[in-house]
Amino acid sequence: MIPCALSDFRVTGHARTRMQGRGIRSEAVDLVLCYGTEERAAAGRTLVRLDHEVREELVDERPEFRGHLDIYVILTAEVIVTVCHDTGRLRRRLH
Repeated sequence: MIPCALSDFRVTGHARTRMQGRGIRSEAVDLVLCYGTEERAAAGRTLVRLDHEVREELVDERPEFRGHLDIYVILTAEVIVTVCHDTGRLRRRLH
C-alpha cells in the first residue's frame, strides 16, 4: 500500500514542473495517491490512477474537482517522478 498524501513523498523537480505546467493541483494528486489503483509501469515504476467509479464518487463529494482527477502519477519507491493527464494514450501503449 502506498502512502496517502503528497507530503509523504519526495517530489522531483521534474514532477513539480509538470504539475505546474499542466495545471494539476496538488490536492488532486493527494486524492489519486489516497484512492487510486496501482499498476506496473516501465522500468520498475508504479503508475497510480483513479478508477472511473472512484473518480465519480469523489466528484460527487467534491464537485470542485470535476475535470481535475483525470490524471495519473508515476512513482519509484516513495518518489513522485511525474504527473500527467490521463488521456488513455498510455493505457493503449501498455496493452
